[in-house]
Amino acid sequence: MLRLLALTATSAALKVPVSVKDVANGIRDGLQSGLKSRNSRLSVELPPGAPLALQGDEPDDFSWFGKQETETAKVIKGDRALADFAALLFPSDFAVAAVYAAPEAARAAAASKKSAARCTVAALPVDGAEPLALGKKKKKKKSRAAPAKGFGAAPAPVEAPPPWCPALGLRDRCDVVLVVGRLDEAAAAAVDAVADDLGDEVAMVLLNSRLDGLAARPGAVGGACEAFAPAFALSPPPEPAGGGGGDLVASYEHPGPWAIGKPKLLGGCDVLWRGDDAPTAADAESALAAVDDPLAAAKQLFGR
Repeated sequence: MLRLLALTATSAALKVPVSVKDVANGIRDGLQSGLKSRNSRLSVELPPGAPLALQGDEPDDFSWFGKQETETAKVIKGDRALADFAALLFPSDFAVAAVYAAPEAARAAAASKKSAARCTVAALPVDGAEPLALGKKKKKKKSRAAPAKGFGAAPAPVEAPPPWCPALGLRDRCDVVLVVGRLDEAAAAAVDAVADDLGDEVAMVLLNSRLDGLAARPGAVGGACEAFAPAFALSPPPEPAGGGGGDLVASYEHPGPWAIGKPKLLGGCDVLWRGDDAPTAADAESALAAVDDPLAAAKQLFGR
């Protein structure tokens, strides 16, 4: 009986996001949990083009979920909204950089007053190009020093310090580096190498790296970026062999577990499956079979 009560409480605590507010809270809590566990290499994955509309620009009805958005402008806008939100989760005295994988995304972020006001905005160097910070959090200007006097000699020129992290296009040191947008194999390998070099005193977060392409399926973080653990992930689960999984939602919030649910018409979401690993097509099939079973959650918990 005690085990049943404990499992019921666990099931009640496990939620699958069904609104933009749920997603925002999940990202915040997942990152916080990951960093508190002394993990400085984390990732957040949302479906392509997810608006993360925290300012009321889009309806909070989850209608965007499941759409395989491929329009470049919408994908870039969604990635930038995620980066802006993630940057605000860190203390204001932290130096935060948003390094965009796509040059056009970096230029758009640098042109945005909202993005550039909070972060140093940079682009991943391409083909050995020189690092270039495109936008920077504004700082108070210091008064100019009086010109040097004595025998009319001009002061010796001061050499600029070397870039802090040229591999990420960053000249100045940062406490947090957000790597934004889809990474191809070469970019993922470069980011992974930098993650080893910077050490744990610098937090790095992959935002929508989509290492498996635009599908953004669960378990996308891996391969060349094995050092990064998921803090939050949201996507449709893999399609069951028999199809029909279009209404299912897969999610993860650190420290886990993974879950698959189906949103209710009147709000909320039934949790139909949970597991320690990213769900597979077979897991989605099990969740789909449990849709009409009122005891599905209890059976799944007891079967673990």
